[in-house]
Amino acid sequence: MAALVLGPLLRSVEGDAATVWVEVDGVCEVVVEAGPASGRASTTAVQGRHYALVVVTGLPAAEATPYRVRLDGEEVWPAAGSDLPPSVIRTAAVDRPLRVTFGSCRIEAPLGAPWDHSPDDAEPGHGVDALDALAEELRATDVDTWPDLLALVGDQVYADLVVHDPPGHDGPDAPPPGSLADLTDYVRLYRRTWGHPTVRWLLSTVPTAMVFDDHDVIDDWNLSAHWLEEIAREPWWDDRIAGGLVSYWLYQHWGNLTPSELATDDLARAVAEAGDATDLLFGRVDGWRLDRSSPSTTRWSIARDLGGTGTARLVLADTRNRRHLVEGERTVVDATEMEWLADRSRVDRDGIDHLLFGSSLPWLLPHGVHHLERWGEALGAGRWGRFGRRFAESFRAGNDTEHWPSFGRSFDELGELLRSIGSGEQGPAPATALVLSGDVHFSYLAPAEVGDGVSARVVQLVSSPFRHGVPRSLRRKLLLAMSRVGRLGGRVVRLTAAPGRDPVRWRLTGGPWFGNGLAALVLDGRRAEVTFSRSVRAPDGRARLETVHRQHLT
Repeated sequence: MAALVLGPLLRSVEGDAATVWVEVDGVCEVVVEAGPASGRASTTAVQGRHYALVVVTGLPAAEATPYRVRLDGEEVWPAAGSDLPPSVIRTAAVDRPLRVTFGSCRIEAPLGAPWDHSPDDAEPGHGVDALDALAEELRATDVDTWPDLLALVGDQVYADLVVHDPPGHDGPDAPPPGSLADLTDYVRLYRRTWGHPTVRWLLSTVPTAMVFDDHDVIDDWNLSAHWLEEIAREPWWDDRIAGGLVSYWLYQHWGNLTPSELATDDLARAVAEAGDATDLLFGRVDGWRLDRSSPSTTRWSIARDLGGTGTARLVLADTRNRRHLVEGERTVVDATEMEWLADRSRVDRDGIDHLLFGSSLPWLLPHGVHHLERWGEALGAGRWGRFGRRFAESFRAGNDTEHWPSFGRSFDELGELLRSIGSGEQGPAPATALVLSGDVHFSYLAPAEVGDGVSARVVQLVSSPFRHGVPRSLRRKLLLAMSRVGRLGGRVVRLTAAPGRDPVRWRLTGGPWFGNGLAALVLDGRRAEVTFSRSVRAPDGRARLETVHRQHLT
């Protein structure tokens, strides 16, 4: 009899249909029952592990319906003896505000002491897990106040920094200590990362959309053309990148596809129909690798329409594996991908109330950092000759200067896209155009002016990390970069290689906030509000969320 290994994960809800993902330990038929609605799928094997993505149809409108999972007729979810509430599938309601929670960067480690020392300690631990805190909050509140979507905007796993039970690999061809080698290692890490009971329940009852960032594979992944050349020489790289991309498709991207998209996606259909999809998926890896196929042959970016009292569209951009890395022409997404993102971001004649543009990497940074990134890009393009190119490469790698300003053409293109949307050139202007990001291990809010005649409120919102301690030394550097001195110093340095002004103006009006936490949007008609929270340990020992900042965005 097959057993449930991981999941269920509720991935998308679209009209009266939803998708539920599971990993099990053997070949079986998976059935999901939610009141009058149901769906079934046979498992697909990949290197001896078994997976299914079940499409559930016929869900009641505007209701939260508890569901059950059966394997070959045997009920395996809800978990026996659990004191957690039933997992539900909740369909959109036109009389209920839309709630979107987002964040990034969650390192895997056991919950509780000694692993969750406050990041404010002299020797930072990893802090209280924000997803654990969110789960504890939801189990104590009414289902109508739960998020309609949890957007995970990067670094869902840390393949290059396994702090708990790291894999042991020896020999001259082994990867660096504390990092993953292949798909087997990835599977173990995903199971631990999503397997804690409260987090597992959270992911079973709140729909999720996900996109990778560098640590899902390796720090600075696809940083530059030189980086690609260097990493390709490592004897362990082929197995690492293959395991990373195949596991990403299985554990994250497959479930990003909505029920309607699954019906038209050739690879998803082939995997679902294959008894064993190992060769099918690993056969795609060379086409997915940026060092062997530029651009990547698969689109990892996604778009979802979200319902509620208002209407919203989430466009979640892959800023890692569709890059164009020729110096002097660098873009964080290639031209074809940018065209797709622009097309999905534009509204139809009926318009939308809110555009949520998700990018793991922030578009707008503190000004001191922004100027240094534009300066580094100019050096890499040859502004100071060969010496400048070499220096730019070491500067990028040593300081993680790889955000949108490091790809100046893309930075300007996104600003122009948001200007055209916000001014109504592409159809009725939304009330807000919000850029949702993570990566940088601190949170902040930065309204932007993108041009004349723009009625939409354009705001960069950054929420990071869910769980990852930030040493005080790094905090001091970041605070310096955000200060008036840092801003002026960065501007002076930039002028030596990249004079000129940016077409976008912005300022940080909230933050920086350090420590683990998340951000939550409430979209009610044309109104929008954001709340930043941090996760703390309550006196009763449970994780909880503590409000740091709340602000109306409209």
